[in-house]
Amino acid sequence: MSITPSAPVVQGSRKTSLRLDGDAVLLSTPHEEARIPLAAIERIRAEGRSVTVELTAPAGETRYAHRVAGASEAAGALFADTVNAALPGAAGRDTAADGTRLVETRALSLGRRTRKLRRVMWLSAGAFGLLVLSCVLVAAAGVPAAMIALVPGGLVLIGALAVGANALANWYREWRLIRHGVTTFAAEVAERPGTYLYTDPAGRIRHVFTWAGGIAVKISYDPADPADVVLPRAALFRRGELALGLFFTVLALAGLVGTVAWAVVVFLDPESIAGAF
Repeated sequence: MSITPSAPVVQGSRKTSLRLDGDAVLLSTPHEEARIPLAAIERIRAEGRSVTVELTAPAGETRYAHRVAGASEAAGALFADTVNAALPGAAGRDTAADGTRLVETRALSLGRRTRKLRRVMWLSAGAFGLLVLSCVLVAAAGVPAAMIALVPGGLVLIGALAVGANALANWYREWRLIRHGVTTFAAEVAERPGTYLYTDPAGRIRHVFTWAGGIAVKISYDPADPADVVLPRAALFRRGELALGLFFTVLALAGLVGTVAWAVVVFLDPESIAGAF
């Protein structure tokens, strides 16, 4: 059922908030928003400056919760009373069902994968600019035939640079989260193979997907952004990715520098290379 919200907005620490929106509670953070239907809520518990949204769960299974800390005690108490009063009439509510299945989460900011992709694209664009500059110098020197070797070789170097930079970015993110993040275990959802749940320091439920298998997997996440999570790999794989990234990146950068230097030499002394073409 849809109700007219009369509960206050609960403002927590670190720019988190909790509000009633029709037949759901919305939990907002700087990076994402979770929509928690009333049908998925067992109860709202207000304790001091903390407001906890407890989800329904089958008997004997873990009862997950979302928590907002640093809230006003008065606002938290009023919010809890208002929502709890509406729960018995929520459509489709089953206190023995798994409430996590009904929670929907969406990102509010640019995703980490998208940001990384953009950085790699900008780096590749810069390398492409160097290639274009080299072609212009060679053409201006009156040796356009030299571009037959320059262009394919330059494109290969740009591709190598993109592969190397991506590998280094992946390695660094995993190294940073393992070394400076929080390492814990995520439990598998029995009804959804491949879906694992973990709870961040603020009490919010997080999802991670993997086909690693097992009832639990080790994860590492950023305490400042708990949605930034990795599944640590064996040290051999991490070192291999680091070596691969360094090899391609150094090779590509050296090749691009050499390409530009060669183009400058051709521009300054075209006679030195004209005979070869």
